[in-house]
Amino acid sequence: MNNTFLFLNNILFLVRSFISYSCVGVIFLFILIKKFFPPLKSFKKIIIIFIIFIITQALLISFLNYYTWGKDELAKKLLPPYTPISYFLHYSWLHYFLNPFLSILVAILVFYGISFLNRKFNNVLFYDEEPYLASLGILVTNWPNCLIYLCLVLFLGVISHLFIYFFNVLIQKGVRNTFRTSFRLSLLYFWLPCALLVLFLGGIISKYFMV
Repeated sequence: MNNTFLFLNNILFLVRSFISYSCVGVIFLFILIKKFFPPLKSFKKIIIIFIIFIITQALLISFLNYYTWGKDELAKKLLPPYTPISYFLHYSWLHYFLNPFLSILVAILVFYGISFLNRKFNNVLFYDEEPYLASLGILVTNWPNCLIYLCLVLFLGVISHLFIYFFNVLIQKGVRNTFRTSFRLSLLYFWLPCALLVLFLGGIISKYFMV
């Protein structure tokens, strides 16, 4: 890899980081200021645009890789006509397309998984925004950090469930009767903060927790 390719690759990485932070941060600020979530149509547009961006990024990096290899006397031996194009395609898939593909796949599976479970239990498990929030969080944190992201959200959900359970037990025993109320357990307010946290700690997670 020559210095030009590494420089451009770093620029694209910074652009991706900026867009990821912007997507999550703007939505988070919108919710804090407006006190309600954006329309579902807005979530759909943001997710589609982000998917188009990460695919375009992979294509652009692949093109730059091909171009820089072609300019190097040694590296161009890895390109046609010296080497079948299948080698470069396989290399690009492993290095530039595999992670975005896995991120999109997991986002789709989680989106439809949440939607299915919600329908199965008469729409009492999740709010309408949650499939979109979860999918967006997966896309911005990227594979494999999105696995840490999902585990973190579920962990906080379990902790919240236990806290609410014991709080309700105290209420039922007559403690804090003045605060007697009903709770609906939800992960709604965990998706965005956890996405921001995993984005911020992405380098540490990749270095110490991912093989």
